[in-house]
Amino acid sequence: MTIKPWREIAVPHQDVLKDTFQESEFAADISQVHQGKATPEYQDASQFFARTYITEGMALLLDSVVKCLSGHGGDPVIQLQTAFGGGKTHTMLAVYHLAKGERPVSELSGVSVIRLYVKYSG
Repeated sequence: MTIKPWREIAVPHQDVLKDTFQESEFAADISQVHQGKATPEYQDASQFFARTYITEGMALLLDSVVKCLSGHGGDPVIQLQTAFGGGKTHTMLAVYHLAKGERPVSELSGVSVIRLYVKYSG
C-alpha cells in the first residue's frame, strides 16, 4: 500500500505554496483583534470563520456561549483545558466575534448549527 503525500490530500493555502507564509502572522493575538490592529484573517469575523475549522468541541462550546448570551441557557462559566496549540485562542476569538455581533451568523462559515439561538445576528 502506498501512502499519498500530504500535499496531494490537503492542499495548503496560497501563502504556504508561494512561500510567503509569515509564521508571526499565524499566531492569533486577541488584544490585537480587540484594538483593530490584527491581520484581516483574524480581524474580520467572516474571514476568521472561513479559515477556522470548527471542531465538535468548539461547536458545542459556541452553542453554549450563544445560548447563554441570548438568554436560552448555556453555561455562564467555561473552562478551556487543552495543551499548547490545542485551539484555546482560536476558540476565544470565535467567542469574541460572535459576542461582538458585527456580522450576522448567516455570513459566518461553519456556525450555522447555532443560528437558532442568536437574537442579535439579524
